Amino acid sequence: MATATSAIGALIASHRKRWEYFCNGALCLSAVLFNFVMLVDFFVRHRASSLYVALFEGGVVFFAIRRPLPKESNISVYDWTIALLGSFIIMLLRPAPQVHDHLWLLIAQMCGMAISLAALFSLNKSFGLVPANRGVKTGGMYGVVRHPIYAGYFLSFGAYVVQNPTPANVVIYVVFVTLELLRVVAEERVLSRDPQYAAYARTTRWRVVPLIY
Repeated sequence: MATATSAIGALIASHRKRWEYFCNGALCLSAVLFNFVMLVDFFVRHRASSLYVALFEGGVVFFAIRRPLPKESNISVYDWTIALLGSFIIMLLRPAPQVHDHLWLLIAQMCGMAISLAALFSLNKSFGLVPANRGVKTGGMYGVVRHPIYAGYFLSFGAYVVQNPTPANVVIYVVFVTLELLRVVAEERVLSRDPQYAAYARTTRWRVVPLIY
């Protein structure tokens, strides 16, 4: 098993650019299909939550495909697996048969989107899928928690699932949150090698949600 994992890691490293291009292409294709489903639902049922999640996912993918190669390569099969699964699985969410949009949940959804997008704009091209050192960010929302993008994800997609409460959506969301929390740990394992990030982590205590985690 270890030998197979090492071989896969070596394959990723030797074809790094091609692998990045493949992931970008797959991510774009998934986002197009996801947004198509959500926009059709919006135009047919006038469900605002579907429109919001389509616009949000489109923005996230835009940042993802613009990411540069990191300062240091990550060829961990585990890190790549949880990163890709976490990125793709959320696009399996689907609108519920009945519309359950509520104003306060739409507001929560927009607040989560605003948190994630503000953090993404702060990162700009430092954003990436797989854990890697693309530079340490400490200002803005990163002065509150170390991973504000995930905080926004959990709020925005959580609000969407509450408004579209199918068993499949609930399972997808739970798996998504689990994978994203694993990504947080993986990212910190990589970034903690940087003395600047280690110092930042000591002064910014909370990872995702203040007073909780």
